[in-house]
Amino acid sequence: MRLINIRLDTILLIVLVGGQFSFSSCRKLVQSEFGDFKQVPTVNSFLKADSLLKVHISLASKLDTNELKGLDNAQVQLYVDDVFRELLTSTGNGVFTSTTIVEPLIKYECRVDIPGYETVSCSNSIPKPSHLRDIIHISVAGKDQEGMTYPAVKFTFSNTQNEKSYYEARIRLIEYGSEQIPDMYNIVDPVLLNEGLPLSIFSNELITDTAYTMTINYFTGSASSTNGGPMTTTLYPFILEVRSVSYDYYQFARQKYLYDTGRFPEFGLSSNQAFQLYSNVKNGYGIFAGYSIVISDTIIPQYK
Repeated sequence: MRLINIRLDTILLIVLVGGQFSFSSCRKLVQSEFGDFKQVPTVNSFLKADSLLKVHISLASKLDTNELKGLDNAQVQLYVDDVFRELLTSTGNGVFTSTTIVEPLIKYECRVDIPGYETVSCSNSIPKPSHLRDIIHISVAGKDQEGMTYPAVKFTFSNTQNEKSYYEARIRLIEYGSEQIPDMYNIVDPVLLNEGLPLSIFSNELITDTAYTMTINYFTGSASSTNGGPMTTTLYPFILEVRSVSYDYYQFARQKYLYDTGRFPEFGLSSNQAFQLYSNVKNGYGIFAGYSIVISDTIIPQYK
């Protein structure tokens, strides 16, 4: 995980997230000086099953702040199922680490004391991992308006029946030793369409069985042609990852997409409306959420 700066209306936050793609557009400067802003504690952490619990502590600041520095003078208490477990250790730059390995179905709560501020608290639990099977790669799932082909991944995963659950599917392309998340294209799966956003994060609202088969069309970002023939998307080895995510993770991911869209609208296509980021931190800002994960072996697709 890496640290990036994101803004919450007139607030800057640091959130621990994976790499994101964004688009910029021309904007008119409406204000170049910003008044005093009351700093607010910010707590961010993504809990991952079978990994150490870590949090990042900082203070939200005004818009013209170039870099937010982490706070190392905080006291972070960890409670597990409402029982005190340990004080987290500062490792610098606002990062605090525990000796506790995150497990599904257990409530984790952090209480953060910063001199001069009220106690900040946040809690969450993560669901059990799903099961993944029957992964099929479709090298030519369709063509775009210019005739270029695009591939798809079709897979089946287990679902928690009669219980509201949330998931995220990720196709992790392995390109020349690095990993990339491809763009989805031509969403046809009814569960994904029901979400109303071009994201691969979804609920089981429409899933009535103990398993569901999903299809995700995607582009790898590159294509080629042979002897002047039609353009075909370049295929790369990939790993399929399915996350079982908490409700707060689901809400944050959806709201962050809307936030980024409002912040960096595509000229003539997107709205300039501002959206707030989702937060579940009491007496502060930030996100404290998580997921469990199941991943496939590396799959090497080929044109047949």
